[in-house]
Amino acid sequence: MLVSDFMNRNPIKIDKDQNLKDALNLMEKRKVSRLLVVEGDKLVGVITFRDIMEILGSKKYARVSPTSLHVSMAMTKNPITITEDSDIRKARDLMLGNNISTLPVVRGNKLVGIITKMDLLKPLINSEESIHKIIRTNVITINPKSRLIHARKIMLEKNIGRLIVMDNEELVGIITDKDIAKAFYKLKTNISEKYYDESVKKLLVEDFMTQNVITIRHDYKIGDCVKIMSDKKISGLPVIKNDKLYGIITKTDIIRLL
Repeated sequence: MLVSDFMNRNPIKIDKDQNLKDALNLMEKRKVSRLLVVEGDKLVGVITFRDIMEILGSKKYARVSPTSLHVSMAMTKNPITITEDSDIRKARDLMLGNNISTLPVVRGNKLVGIITKMDLLKPLINSEESIHKIIRTNVITINPKSRLIHARKIMLEKNIGRLIVMDNEELVGIITDKDIAKAFYKLKTNISEKYYDESVKKLLVEDFMTQNVITIRHDYKIGDCVKIMSDKKISGLPVIKNDKLYGIITKTDIIRLL
């Protein structure tokens, strides 16, 4: 199977000189978690919710409005690319080896598409294999009363895109890099610079997390998970056993099976 069999031929692009407000609005409108960054017809980077979360929450740019922060300041420059005639397993190896979820697809110097981890899951849509051997039981969690800046720090340090929110032993929510990016953006656009430092410390996980969490049982099949992730456009699913949090499964865990 080749990359050309699974890639999206109409990637969503943004100019490097547009601001982060434009990027967030476009990602929300098109329901995607990354944009390819271009300068004219040239591919120069990739920007994700994680990139936006990182720059909006940094002390260096604490007093800078999102409308003054350009995409080029947050994007990953010189992204790793792949050709459309490459084997899909090469795409998998590049993503896993470089801890990335997106590969721009090129033909010579021309951008012709994009392939993501979600695209890589398509061959497993009907898999009857159990998820049991790929469930990760060492789940990183956070308390709903924790500060949002603490959640951001954990995600950046652990290089993950979501945290399960637990109140004692009860699963009460999930918070993602997208949630945090949007929260920082909202604060920056509604609070004056004078009160920003004080206000950001008051942002709590419980105020921005998703409460009605989509979960799966420990006896689900791989195909079940792929369908849910595809339909709901989510990257991670908490796993429940005996009505308790048992583990988590992500797109990364699944594509290792390819």
